[in-house]
Amino acid sequence: MPSGRAFLLSSRGFWAITLAFCAVEMAIVAFAYQRNTEQHQLAEQVALVRESTTVVWHLSSRSGASSGTEVAAPPALPAQHHAWLTSVLQTLRTGGVVHALDSTAARLLPVESTDARLALTDAIVRWSSFSRLNARQPGSDAANDELRALAATLSGLGVLLAEKRDIAGREAMLLVVLAIGSCVAGFLTIGTLLLRQTRRFERSGRLMRSMMNQIGAGVCILGSTDKIADANRAACRMLGRPRRDLRGRRLGDILKENDGVWTGERPDGLPLAIERIPGTIESENGPLRIVTLLDVTARHLTAECLQHLAHHDSLTGLPNRGFLEGHFKRELARCNQEGLILGVAVIDLDGFKPVNDTYGHAVGDELLVLVAQRFTAALRIRDLIARTGGDEFVGVFPDVGNRDSLAFLGERLLGVFDQAFMVHGHSISLGGSIGFAIAPEDGADQDSLLRSADAAMYRAKRTGKRRLYLASVTDPGQVA
Repeated sequence: MPSGRAFLLSSRGFWAITLAFCAVEMAIVAFAYQRNTEQHQLAEQVALVRESTTVVWHLSSRSGASSGTEVAAPPALPAQHHAWLTSVLQTLRTGGVVHALDSTAARLLPVESTDARLALTDAIVRWSSFSRLNARQPGSDAANDELRALAATLSGLGVLLAEKRDIAGREAMLLVVLAIGSCVAGFLTIGTLLLRQTRRFERSGRLMRSMMNQIGAGVCILGSTDKIADANRAACRMLGRPRRDLRGRRLGDILKENDGVWTGERPDGLPLAIERIPGTIESENGPLRIVTLLDVTARHLTAECLQHLAHHDSLTGLPNRGFLEGHFKRELARCNQEGLILGVAVIDLDGFKPVNDTYGHAVGDELLVLVAQRFTAALRIRDLIARTGGDEFVGVFPDVGNRDSLAFLGERLLGVFDQAFMVHGHSISLGGSIGFAIAPEDGADQDSLLRSADAAMYRAKRTGKRRLYLASVTDPGQVA
């Protein structure tokens, strides 16, 4: 008894066995069809031979009856019977189309077996001899003898052909039974192999899924179109989605690449940061592409927090001087490249020091937070304000259009001081002085622009509180 392992075939072996069974089945069916066709041809030959035998026996009996009387006339063979018998014998020898006595057309193949051809040849010779003798002396004894011999020969030919017809019929039936048996056997064998292969694949799939689920990292198996075919528990837990929701989706639909890290959000709103490691594994159906997912959310958030702390003021959350330098250079290069006007503002709070002296630094810090919030709300989308000192701020305004637009932005910034600030139950009024400069008229780099804006801010302070001043304008400014 072969072990179960012997029946475990590769996909190629399974299909080879299947094709072999199909080839055998087709061969058996082809032989059965051939034998059935041969039986049909032999049946038609037998029918014509027996019909010819009947005609010949009828003629020989007439001639025998005629020869028994002294004054009987010689038998006359009808011309149509003579021609018909000639055509039947010729068709049996060479094959072709012949008509029966009832005018039914039949296409015959030539008689093939050796013994049947010998009998047919003897019949043709006797028919020729009868025709010659009957033509010389109609109804002669010699002609009658040939006719009776022809009838016996045709009768023997009919028996031979009938035997071969029966043999062909039995062989055709046997082949049909063999075809049915081989079909059933092939179906059972292929079905058994397919069942074993399916169970093997299922066991392999369960084993692979069990192994994947034991891995702490997330693992996704990808299909040919980069869609997720399967995922382990760690990947489902990491992405916050069940396996049925992950199947058929691309990882790119869930995560977006950002500096080599794939980030996104779980359905519950928690942030995600994933590192993807591509690879392949061997399976029954060939190599499979897999992606290993490493959860680096904590490290990513820590890096983002550190980066944010490095570039933003810890009190107000505004960008600090370090972030301002890089942003300033980028915006200045962009405006120079596109021919735009870049506005720069230096803002200093008026009356902030007395607040610290009167209410303490805690109130002063909270006041700075409120001022920063109002500044941020007054900005356009691309504008930026950074805190560069205790109560000093710098603003960068790309694409301001002209000086009038810059003055309008300055009035919006001064407008944040129109209402008093409520800090720890204290109503505090505050003001600010703003100096503006524009590139490239007031400077081509960061330092020259900031010096021009700083000088304009001090002119505004000397002019009066809560004022703005444009660096290249001789007018002392406008009251906000």
